[in-house]
Amino acid sequence: MKAETAFIIAKREDGSFFATTNLNIEFELDREAKNLDIKHGCNDILTLLENNDLANLILSKIAATSQSESERAASSIRQALSEKGIL
Repeated sequence: MKAETAFIIAKREDGSFFATTNLNIEFELDREAKNLDIKHGCNDILTLLENNDLANLILSKIAATSQSESERAASSIRQALSEKGIL
């Protein structure tokens, strides 16, 4: 079958789902997937991806805020040193 891309969503024995792009994995299945398995698997993977995107956004905001605070502190230090004639 010709396809642009492919991935596999599988359900672990503990009930959690994972996705992989490794199509060479051999699976030992307990049973054939039902529509509900597919629905829950897709929803769980989508939730994980959305949470990962949100975490990355938060981390980038924290990094930007920290950088701005560092720049303000450095600017204040430069100004104080300049006012004392050190710079």
